[in-house]
Amino acid sequence: MNEIQKLNCEIGSLAITVNAKFSGNIGKVVRVIDSMGLQPWPELDGLVHVWQVEVAAKGSFLHYFYPSRHQLDVLSAGPIPDCYLRRIVPVDDQLRLEFDEEQSYPSLEPSAL
Repeated sequence: MNEIQKLNCEIGSLAITVNAKFSGNIGKVVRVIDSMGLQPWPELDGLVHVWQVEVAAKGSFLHYFYPSRHQLDVLSAGPIPDCYLRRIVPVDDQLRLEFDEEQSYPSLEPSAL
């Protein structure tokens, strides 16, 4: 019987990278933008679910080395296996802030600013 794999992320998730060949790729906050499905990935056995992600921080990049082309690419978006990602916001929205009552603040005189 086939066991359905539970994925760490879904499209639209914010996630942090927890594993990578290049240490500079670890700890990057990324947004999952698309599913690339099951694919082989270097250093991993069998087929793994791969996401297309984009780096959430402006000016931050992911590094990819392609041995067949002897080329290092520095990109703001690229593929990452699901097992290398951890979702930042839980599925059940536990981190969402809710306020039961609105708090009022006293108005200040312009001269007090």
